[in-house]
Amino acid sequence: MSRKKLVVILALIAVVGLALEPGETEFEHNGWFRYTNQSTAFKVAEPSVSRLSLERGYIRLSHQWAPSFFTKMTVDIFSSDKYPEGATVRLKEAYADLAAPFLRDFNITAGLQKHYFGLIYSWDYTHPEKELADEQGICGSADYGVTLNGFLPAGLGELQFGVYNGEGYKYAGKYVNTSPELLGNLRITSLPGITLGASIFTNSADISHYKNDRKGRVTEGGNIYFMNADTANINRLAYAPMFKLAFGPFSLLGEYLGYSYTRRFSYYQINRDTLGNIVDSTLVVKKKDYRMNGVDLVPVVTLPGRTVEIFGRFSIWDRREQSGDSMMLNRDKSFIRYGTGFNYHFVRREKGKPGLEFQFAWTRTQPKNSALQPTDVLLAQVRFEWSALVPKPQM
Repeated sequence: MSRKKLVVILALIAVVGLALEPGETEFEHNGWFRYTNQSTAFKVAEPSVSRLSLERGYIRLSHQWAPSFFTKMTVDIFSSDKYPEGATVRLKEAYADLAAPFLRDFNITAGLQKHYFGLIYSWDYTHPEKELADEQGICGSADYGVTLNGFLPAGLGELQFGVYNGEGYKYAGKYVNTSPELLGNLRITSLPGITLGASIFTNSADISHYKNDRKGRVTEGGNIYFMNADTANINRLAYAPMFKLAFGPFSLLGEYLGYSYTRRFSYYQINRDTLGNIVDSTLVVKKKDYRMNGVDLVPVVTLPGRTVEIFGRFSIWDRREQSGDSMMLNRDKSFIRYGTGFNYHFVRREKGKPGLEFQFAWTRTQPKNSALQPTDVLLAQVRFEWSALVPKPQM
């Protein structure tokens, strides 16, 4: 089988599901048992974090109702002290695929589904940490929405358009976004082993109480202010050119991220008379621009037999915030990250999917404020994935 045909088949599997026969159901379980050691300046024996956790416990059910109708649900059962809820259950996917009328090789997906931005939906966790856009909170890895997904003629690539809620899949009540997010994504595989693409989304307003709430009293210029909770990020725009090169045992995955928004916030200024008594208050409304960009590169070498993968990672992240008429670099929140690691596959499933593997990774994150110490993270993980096909019952 040619490499181009293999790429097309894997892309089809990723987008339209598992290619089950009508009436068939697939049950799948993914588990990640992880140890994390985080320290400052590689003081492994004096870690700030030393954690054992079940990072992921996906239970998936997929059912092919008819050739043109497919549904899937994923529940994540996890246990980690890095989350305030500790051990809990979270819905990660719940969607239906319907073949698009009059559009060959296109389908409509509705429900809680993957986010087709940047490398999120194609991130296979060869490196066990998150993709950069997901990690930096540009968008959630999954969201509620409706998308149109399909393939370009002659196996040239794939295309997605989507409308999402915009706040991700973890929030409810007052945190749910009331302004839809519009997304477009394109991947071109014109030559075997070379994939180029880009994605973009825009969201007019994100009512992000959970990100922007600054409670309590602040003092500025001798005045006392009480922060409001009606903050929002407006004019959100993100774009992500990407590429993947794969030749023989070598591959290189990379993306550039650009993200900008304006934060709207307000507060009450307390007014006093000449004796210092409070007489009234004045609502003050302000805006502040934010602009971020980053680069993420993941080179991988797969040794003969596909049992061992050796990977690296190099990331840059710059966060700029408005100060007067300038966009100043926030050096405390900007960083350079690099590291390496390996995966050992005890078992691979069909089509190269992970079965049972051991993963080890080391990363160092150096803030661009040279006065701050670097953070080192050592991560060891057993990852296991298996599935079972439930055939169509005989009538």
